[in-house]
Order: sequence, then structure tokens, then C-alpha cells
Amino acid sequence: MATTLVNLRTKLNGEIGVTDDAEATPWSVAVRNAAISDGYAALWRYGVWKTVKQDYPTVDSQTVYAAATARRLNRLELIDSTSRIAAWPVGSIEPDGAGGNQLVLRAGCASGYTLRVWGWTAYLSTFAGDSTPDDLDAEFNRVPLLKAKAILYRQQLALFARYGERQAIAPDMNLTVDQAIGIVAASEREFTDECRALANLRVRVGQAS
Repeated sequence: MATTLVNLRTKLNGEIGVTDDAEATPWSVAVRNAAISDGYAALWRYGVWKTVKQDYPTVDSQTVYAAATARRLNRLELIDSTSRIAAWPVGSIEPDGAGGNQLVLRAGCASGYTLRVWGWTAYLSTFAGDSTPDDLDAEFNRVPLLKAKAILYRQQLALFARYGERQAIAPDMNLTVDQAIGIVAASEREFTDECRALANLRVRVGQAS
């Protein structure tokens, strides 16, 4: 079940002790939203990927199919008119040179079939507004929020360093450097462990080389 940005921020508020969502100190709503987005974007780098499927009608001898949804390939299936798998073509997902991806086959297929691509892509990390839902199962959405928490406390460390240069501590900076570093480290460690556990749920089925 999808969770909207405002509900994600509410959950993050609970993690970082924010009692009023509208408060701007020490983190504004925009800063918290950015941390959530960065937390979701980090999932891809840690191996937490979204499964996707895309079908192409085959074209005689064509070996390149544009606008691939997947960023990593699991397997390819050649489906006949009776919805049966006729073959398992070999190919790869590659950058298309224009910011997208394309499917490249080792050998073209005959027309009249459906080329089915099973693969993975990144989870949504850009939210248009508070009502925008994510595409991560609700039971797992605390994982990117752990990264968001680490990002926010890392910002607090930067503020501490900035105010320290002036020999004055900001009123909202009510913890020590060591405490902030400990919170960041604990959040990053929990995020890494949770990502590893979540990534291990992914089925490891590949195509023949």
C-alpha cells in the first residue's frame, strides 16, 4: 500500500522528535522533504530495487528497443500468440546516450511475438507534493526514513561546525558533536542492515549468458 509524502514526513517527525510538522527549526518542511527524497534515492545504491515488466511487439531482425523501463535486466521472454514462452532471448539494458535506457538484443527476433522484459528499476524518489504516494510497500517505508534521519542529523553537525567557528552555539543545537555523530552512525548502520535484508528478498533469477 502506497504512503503519501505527508504521511512519510509524519513518520519521520516521530523519528527525529518533531512535534509540530509546521515548525521550521532546526529543519524546515522543505529540508525534511528533501531528506526523504534522498533517502528513497539511496535505496537503489544499496540494492533495494523495484521489479518491473515491459512488453514490446517484436520487429523482424530488430536488436535495439528504446525507452526501456528497467535499469537492470532479470530475464527476457519471447511470448507467442498463445501466451506461451517460445524462447529466452539474450540481451542487456544499456544507456541510450540521452538520459534513458534501451534494450539491446544479441540477435533479433521474428515479428509476431511479444518480447517481455523482466527487470528492476529505482523506487520513486521525487515527490510532486504532500499528496504524492510512494511505490514502496508500506511495511518497508521506514527503511528510507532511516537514511533521511541520518541526513538531517548530518546537517546538524554542519550547523554545529559553522556556529563553532563563531564561538557560539545555536539555541537549537542542544547536543554534542559526539552525540550527533553517534545518532548519524546508528541511523546509517540500521539503514544499511535493513537495506541488506530487504535486498535479499529479491528473487535471484537471471538469463543465460
